[in-house]
Amino acid sequence: MVNKNEARYKKELEFFKEILKDYLDEIDILIWLALRDDGRISDTDLAKIANVSVPTARRRRLALEEKGIIKVRGFLVFDKLKLASADVLIKLKPGCSAEAVKDFITKALEEPRIYEVSEYIGEYDFLFRFFEKDFKTLKEKIEEFMLESNVVDYYTILANVYTPKLFSELINNSSK
Repeated sequence: MVNKNEARYKKELEFFKEILKDYLDEIDILIWLALRDDGRISDTDLAKIANVSVPTARRRRLALEEKGIIKVRGFLVFDKLKLASADVLIKLKPGCSAEAVKDFITKALEEPRIYEVSEYIGEYDFLFRFFEKDFKTLKEKIEEFMLESNVVDYYTILANVYTPKLFSELINNSSK
């Protein structure tokens, strides 16, 4: 693992050092990159990648986690499970109350089919990312969710048919 990703990290490191310079140093970035690729990586391997001692790697990793800068999580790779997913761009009705919007967002946060909620500036107000067992059910559940709301003016469904890169990881084409 360590040697395989060294060249990849070098390519990304300069980019991330520039955009994260006010928040993270090179050691923190290398720790994040390694955890991004393998959330179960040992502190010993993190130390090798970041070229620091094991106690330093552990302390830095824990500090990043405690500050909420990084979170190590597992996620489903929908393509491998042959699950259907879609991005839903949502425009709210003009003049809807803040309380009604808050209720709508709360409902979205509690919906297990929605795995991401992002607020936007621009033509749309929100992005909700849904997944389901198949596209027919996905479409039905999205429409049901949207029609139950009294704050949605209109929405656009963008069905995801293939994901070659997920959270900076290239997904293996041979298992598609």
